[in-house]
Amino acid sequence: MINQVDDVEMVRRGVHTPGTLHLTTHHLIFREDPPSGKEVWVCYPIMAYVERRPFSAFTGFSALRIRCRDFAFLSFNFKNERDSKAVFETLMALACVPIVDHLYAFYYHPGSAERTVNTWNIYDPVKEFQRMGVGTTVKSWRITTINENYQFCPTYPRVLVVPTAVPDSVLSYAARYRSKARIPTLSYIHPLNNCTITRCAQPLVGLKQNRSAQDERFIHAIFTTTTVPNTYGASQENLIVDARPTTNAIAQTALGAGSENMENYKFARKVYLGIDNIHVMRESLNKVYEALKDSDITPLPPNRELLYKSGWLKHISTVMEGAILMGKRIHYYHSHVLVHCSDGWDRTAQLSSLAQIFLDPYFRTIDGFIMLVEKEWLACGHRFAERCGHLSSEKSFVQVSDKGGINGSQSTAHQAFSNVMSAAKSAAEKASAGGGGGPSSHGASLKYTAPIFHQFLDCVYQLLRQFPDRFEYQERFLRRMLYHLYSCQYGTFLYNNEQERVDANVSERAQSVWDYFVVRKKEFINPRYVPDLDRGDRGADAVIFPDPKNIRWWHEAFGRTEEEMSVVSLTGIGSTATAHAAVQYQRRRQQHHQPQLQQPRPRSTPTSQAYTYDSLRDVASSTLSSWASSMAASSNAWANAASPYIASSSAYLSSAYPDALEQPRVSEPPSPYRPSHKSALSPTSSVSDSDVSLPASSRASQSATTIDDREFEDTQENEAIEKLAGMSLDPLDSYSLTHQGNSDEVYIPETQ
Repeated sequence: MINQVDDVEMVRRGVHTPGTLHLTTHHLIFREDPPSGKEVWVCYPIMAYVERRPFSAFTGFSALRIRCRDFAFLSFNFKNERDSKAVFETLMALACVPIVDHLYAFYYHPGSAERTVNTWNIYDPVKEFQRMGVGTTVKSWRITTINENYQFCPTYPRVLVVPTAVPDSVLSYAARYRSKARIPTLSYIHPLNNCTITRCAQPLVGLKQNRSAQDERFIHAIFTTTTVPNTYGASQENLIVDARPTTNAIAQTALGAGSENMENYKFARKVYLGIDNIHVMRESLNKVYEALKDSDITPLPPNRELLYKSGWLKHISTVMEGAILMGKRIHYYHSHVLVHCSDGWDRTAQLSSLAQIFLDPYFRTIDGFIMLVEKEWLACGHRFAERCGHLSSEKSFVQVSDKGGINGSQSTAHQAFSNVMSAAKSAAEKASAGGGGGPSSHGASLKYTAPIFHQFLDCVYQLLRQFPDRFEYQERFLRRMLYHLYSCQYGTFLYNNEQERVDANVSERAQSVWDYFVVRKKEFINPRYVPDLDRGDRGADAVIFPDPKNIRWWHEAFGRTEEEMSVVSLTGIGSTATAHAAVQYQRRRQQHHQPQLQQPRPRSTPTSQAYTYDSLRDVASSTLSSWASSMAASSNAWANAASPYIASSSAYLSSAYPDALEQPRVSEPPSPYRPSHKSALSPTSSVSDSDVSLPASSRASQSATTIDDREFEDTQENEAIEKLAGMSLDPLDSYSLTHQGNSDEVYIPETQ
């Protein structure tokens, strides 16, 4: 264990800062030298991945690269191997704690402002359901105490709301037919028509196609709590929403579960939303991490191809589409919606929460959003400890050997240290079994981690961006919540359900995360908020429905600018420059109200020199750029070593083809057929609005940079232009090409 290391260099976004590294019980602290008052604090639970690289005589240092869950990327350079190893082993020992009780929340001492409030009881379920009308204006629903001691369903809250027509005896039988006994329970009553959102887990159908008369009676009672009003266009078609892809739901039948057989629920219709499971979402976010992974050592933008391949925006759009379907079914068609996924604590929480934000302006206020998170996520058993992985795994701490190997090539000393840590952790877990410390191994495995709550916050960000005057809270409110989801500074998100929090007595031993937001409420107020737009809270004007295709990267959460995250990248139909040129071309045509007519292609005599130069330039430029980027990613020394080679190669190309490298700029509109590419000889080159095609007349006169029409028609760029020109693109939405249309299995109905 080590407490302090002097003469350390921190690298962040390619900026090198000398200073001193301090390792406290719960934070890594870096202080600049000479002292300037600036410090960087990193709490251990927020570290997602730590990689140690051995000392290199070429670079002169040993590096420790840290990737954080809030998308902060840091690298620390040590002048000797001993300090590097000591810091690495200390970080692993402090981050990989054996039980929840060792997390920072149980040692955190709040400031004077937070000590004046106690928000553990900020959510009163009875008052929240009374606000919706349960027990007052709405007599068809009641509060049951069947789960008062958590024996009926350990993952549900004490307070459950069910139809008045369903007695507790029916609930007991119905629980046997739902996974984890998670029966349908009320989430929301729409004030306009008293239609509802109820949530549950999947039915235990199995290969034998089991059925439950009590479950069928239960759901029928839910759907008959209201009648269709005698108004034009009202047609009640109640909906059972299965959030999973069809194949996933069917596959669950082999495990004794599955989805409703609609022959037994003829009073409703069912849809599958095609939202992927936690493993797909985890891999999607990992690809985003990969696209951003060099953010510590280089100021270059993220890998846009990996951003696109991650599918993150497509998943966000799919979740939004499902919530919109639910909200519109309730608001416009006076219908009830029952939603579930597998166990009803991941995708179900996302969909139910978003639909309520669409329908109820109360949840678009700070107080209302806190109530929503408490009701739909914390009370209904979203597995925060398991999904967030607060107890970091030793697998997230990796040493790279001198030969470049990982894990298997770790040093004998490090393997011995890991074995000792694992043994100590196992002993501590066994010692704490049966105690009051709550679960002992949540998060120790990476298998069940997933960014489910992160996705929900991202969806809310999309709403904020599309409706900036309808939300009391601003983007920073969501970003700070995302940070404290992983910081473990507060006890709110440390457990998997309400019973675990009660058994751990967390309200007496740690602070609530809402303390942080309540005392700083003014800092999160949206200056563009217009509450008068939602004054008629029982009318149609208070409802909002977003455009699920108008999705952008939440660039603030990823620590990047909008320009860095939002440049178009279309895999399979062209390069980034090609797609960007196509969008710019269509935008200019729409601005000038020009009809979309085919322009004549240039005719020129093909020359072998032109084709050879194009190939040489593209290959040489790409190779040099990639080489320079990888060199710069290692250290400044590598970048300096690469500079003379890049300069000499550029000089060679310039002397060999002086006319081709210096093409004149013109002010005429670009051709829709062939965009020009900036020289990629510099690793910092990027696509700008000016990187568009030369007009046909200019290209025709330059035989050195043109090829035969027949060859040109076969190029990838031309195919991309033709495909993109046929898309219906809004000029102001030129960066929305990462998601076009619905996913494959959205809204597949299973009719009677």
